[in-house]
Amino acid sequence: MIMPMLDNQLKEELLDVVTQCYATAEHVLARRFPRPDVLFNQRGKIAGCALLQKNTIKFHPKIYEQNKAHFLTHVVPHEIAHLLVWQLFGKTPPHGREWQHIMVNVFDLPPTRTHQYNVDNIGIKHITYRCDCGDVELTIRRHNNVLKGTIYRCKMCRQNLTIA
Repeated sequence: MIMPMLDNQLKEELLDVVTQCYATAEHVLARRFPRPDVLFNQRGKIAGCALLQKNTIKFHPKIYEQNKAHFLTHVVPHEIAHLLVWQLFGKTPPHGREWQHIMVNVFDLPPTRTHQYNVDNIGIKHITYRCDCGDVELTIRRHNNVLKGTIYRCKMCRQNLTIA
């Protein structure tokens, strides 16, 4: 899948929020943190992803573009909180007590784990498969895995899925 190009102004706005989040964290926690690399190449239905050991954050350009205001105030701090927790505590559960503490006490945000954005129109293609329950939509990635020999089963009836 070819990732859409993100307008430079949108990139700059997000990078400004990253800078603001780090300034807030450094003020509240009274220490400095290395700035992450920020990429705009997240794919699938995930809004953002923190690569802890690489000190990198990836954001989904289409989800960001379609949900800009909420994305900037919730997704950006969410991912930064993951990096901060890694740097402060090392390996911890992804949305555990430490991460929740950073979300609430540093960013003054509810510690929600997943976004609720509509991802129906972000360009994810689906292929229809069947089982006894009916039709099941698989992403193109899973469809390609089927072509390579992977077998997927229906979550309800446990029957192997076959292409429609």
